[in-house]
Amino acid sequence: MKLDQHFVTDREVLVRIVKLAEIKKDETILEIGPGTGNLTKLLTKKAKKVYVIEKDKNLFSALKKIDSKKLKPILANALKVKLPKFDKVVANIPYSISEALIQRLIYVNFKLAVLLLPEGFAKIISEKKTKLSLISNLFFKIELDRKVFPDSFSPIPKVCSRVILLKPKIPKKNELIFREFLKQTDKKAKNAIREAIIIGRNNFGEKVTKREAKKSLEKFKINKKVASLSLKELEGVKNFIDSLNF
Repeated sequence: MKLDQHFVTDREVLVRIVKLAEIKKDETILEIGPGTGNLTKLLTKKAKKVYVIEKDKNLFSALKKIDSKKLKPILANALKVKLPKFDKVVANIPYSISEALIQRLIYVNFKLAVLLLPEGFAKIISEKKTKLSLISNLFFKIELDRKVFPDSFSPIPKVCSRVILLKPKIPKKNELIFREFLKQTDKKAKNAIREAIIIGRNNFGEKVTKREAKKSLEKFKINKKVASLSLKELEGVKNFIDSLNF
């Protein structure tokens, strides 16, 4: 269907998602792909402010008609627009952006994400068997909640979905360096680690020169671009960074 969106029509599912978010009156919520606003209306009753990012112009026009001063609609692509400051993200994510959105959330400060995702995808990121799951489990505590069947949506999708909770972990210094490394997808791994060491350590107030960073990479042998690394190679990069003992 258009923009790959399937809207939740089962009120019990919507109420469950909001309950899991444990929204406080002073918190700001971000919803991505709100669609027809079924979840949005419940969020505005709980939060101080609700930002919704919708790409479809027709759906966006309908969202603007929701009668709530708390609602702040944004017409944009959630993968490209600068995200507003928020406490929690609560959303039924369009299937096609699930992976890219999880990758983006790694670099965002927030308290909790309660997301409705395709069940197969939710299981993949929780099982630590892929590059995305390696990264996700490094930066989030992941909890799988209830399964949601296709008849809870309109239009009806071909697969079941799953409610998933992501709770950000406090990263260690080496993990922050690894996160900087992951950003540099078009660079060779060795160059990306060098830059990540400089940026990561400078963020901790530790002055590091390119020469010093380069010297620490004398034993590093992987020469592929970051984006093309296998799971095993990515694990090797993580272990190498950990071995540097900054």
